[in-house]
Amino acid sequence: MNLINAFSGRKLLFTNRLIILLMLISAQLLFSQNKTENEDIYKTALGNLYSHPEKTITISEYLTINTTADEEQSQSLNLKAEAEIIQGHYILALNALLESLHINSENPQSLVFLRTNLILSELYRKLGIIPKAEERLKLVEKEIDSNSTDFPDKISFYIDFLTAKSVLLVEQKKYADALKTLDESFLNKFANQFPYQVSKAYIQLSKVFAVTQQTDKSLGFAEKALLLSQKSGLEENFVAYAELDVAKLNFIKKNKQQYLNQIPKLEVLSEKVNDVVLKKNIHQFLADVYLSEGDKNRYQYHNIKYLALNESINAAQQKASDLILSLTENDLLTENQERSKTNYLLICVIGIAVIVLVIVFLFRFRTRQNYNYYKDYISKLKKANKQAEAVIQDKEPVEETSKVSQFIPEKTEQIILEKLITFERGTDFTKKSLTLQSMAKELDTNTRYLSEIVNKHKQKNFNSYINELRVNFIIEKLRTEPAFLNYKISYLAEESGFSSHTSFSTVFKTVTGISPKEFISFIKKERSTSSAT
Repeated sequence: MNLINAFSGRKLLFTNRLIILLMLISAQLLFSQNKTENEDIYKTALGNLYSHPEKTITISEYLTINTTADEEQSQSLNLKAEAEIIQGHYILALNALLESLHINSENPQSLVFLRTNLILSELYRKLGIIPKAEERLKLVEKEIDSNSTDFPDKISFYIDFLTAKSVLLVEQKKYADALKTLDESFLNKFANQFPYQVSKAYIQLSKVFAVTQQTDKSLGFAEKALLLSQKSGLEENFVAYAELDVAKLNFIKKNKQQYLNQIPKLEVLSEKVNDVVLKKNIHQFLADVYLSEGDKNRYQYHNIKYLALNESINAAQQKASDLILSLTENDLLTENQERSKTNYLLICVIGIAVIVLVIVFLFRFRTRQNYNYYKDYISKLKKANKQAEAVIQDKEPVEETSKVSQFIPEKTEQIILEKLITFERGTDFTKKSLTLQSMAKELDTNTRYLSEIVNKHKQKNFNSYINELRVNFIIEKLRTEPAFLNYKISYLAEESGFSSHTSFSTVFKTVTGISPKEFISFIKKERSTSSAT
């Protein structure tokens, strides 16, 4: 009887263990199935990025809600941000990226976290906030392992990083460095494995050669990108980037038959593509082609489309730029502050005396450096004022600084330039309501001509041009009217046309190299020194 009871007990114990084991296996299978399903859904969203970005956004939001893993949520938010950027929704993209950084802040070395920073860098660059773009890209460069070729995800990300770095270097006019960044032999090695990333890199190389007037090489890489995209069966909306570049370069080289053969395809793409910037560029190119061919009706159609898109994109970029300049970025810096706490404690142990000496040295060095910035900027401002006066007195045509023709009649261009000089000597640029559209109306021209001429002769976009005029205006007030030295920064921001204290301080430092507070202190110091002597 005891033997039977013992046997029954063991049988019951074995049965219980078997049930538990089956439950664990079932749970694991269910988890794996859910994970596989999410991965499949994510791939679908990624495939829709260029053809149906609105679907990508919907799927990304679903994945963000229906996954508990931080890295998967962050990955979905990154994809959503890319889709929002394609559609020109820059503030929504920024919100998604900030949320992604917050969610995945515990994994600062993961590829997903680095991807977030890379997308954020590209967003800042698109909005013309180059210092922030450079800051984010350096953060990525610090963590990325360029020697890791064993993992496909790391290789594809590294190619994307190199392309983004090259684009930023072009923005900074460092063309030789931009070319060195993208090694052709390295790209060729992975062309078949990563056609999407390598095609983008080829397109970037084409753009660098175009900027440096090496048209043949530029066309070669554009055609290489187009061939790779088509051969690899990449989505038509993505192939459109290379299609447009090839047509543009044939137009520049006056290969008439070649670019005319591409016009029907570009006509279709101008209505089909979802990337608003690409759509704008296609309409602009088609308008230029039809103008050169004397087809007024098609020129007017595409020019109206181009102007409307250009206006809406500028408005969206301005709105997003203002928002970013007003942010404190406390959320973005949280993870860096946490990592720094341990280092601060160690430094305190080493000795407060050493810290004090270092701070004093750095403060003196920084003050001396900032004073040099101040002197250099004042000198630059005086020189610019003298040149402006000379131009007004002599009324000589302003020398062209770009070889890229946008079909603006020379006489019209000169009239607009003269009006710009008069505009710069006034104070209308301090109006908060000033926009590209309102200024074009005031100067009796259109937004396209005004935007092109500002880019061409001022070497900056419209927003940067107006911001610099405002900063120079308030600097002149500080130097010539002593009362302004005692006003609050918020008053100076209001007086010069900025929407907030924060945006004024950020733009002021970007333009001059130092903060408004330091700039004022240097003026006061010079005044007290001159009074004493």
